[in-house]
Amino acid sequence: MSRTTELDRSVPGSLCRLASSLVVVALWVCIGAPVARAQSEDQVKAAFLFNFARYVEWPDASFDGPADALRICMVGEDRFADVVSSIVSGKRVEDRPVAVDALAGLEGAASCHILYVAESFAAPASAIAARLRGSSVFTVSDRAGFAARGGIANFIRSENKIRFEINPGAAKQAGLKVSSRLLRLAKLVE
Repeated sequence: MSRTTELDRSVPGSLCRLASSLVVVALWVCIGAPVARAQSEDQVKAAFLFNFARYVEWPDASFDGPADALRICMVGEDRFADVVSSIVSGKRVEDRPVAVDALAGLEGAASCHILYVAESFAAPASAIAARLRGSSVFTVSDRAGFAARGGIANFIRSENKIRFEINPGAAKQAGLKVSSRLLRLAKLVE
């Protein structure tokens, strides 16, 4: 009889531990899923940046020499720079290594080949375009309408997928040749 009493006492404790474990798992699923989704969204954007580098042609004057790195720079988002670095680490575009740099502001941005402008960066697209006028920098952001306001490309969400817009006129003004293969995949804006 005392054995049944011990068993009866341990069952409620087991149920409490089980319920606590289920709550922890449910919280992990609810909180962890958006974090994983955000991570994969960042990885998709990083892969797009690398592919932009593969399908854009810069003037020879954009590089000091044939072995110079193609620079992908980030402004306003250090965490994303880490993701981009992990995606492009050890990769090359043509014969050039790819380097990733996080910038504190627009100083030095004219020496970048691709400049990713985080949504959190305060300067408007038109001011960024004016600051980089005369430089062959492919500007990209995840701000809505960035390409239409003077940037070259921006990420958009369409049908739960990451897509991109490109402003061919802004690219041409920057002295960049964008492959028709890339333009076919983009939503074109002026």
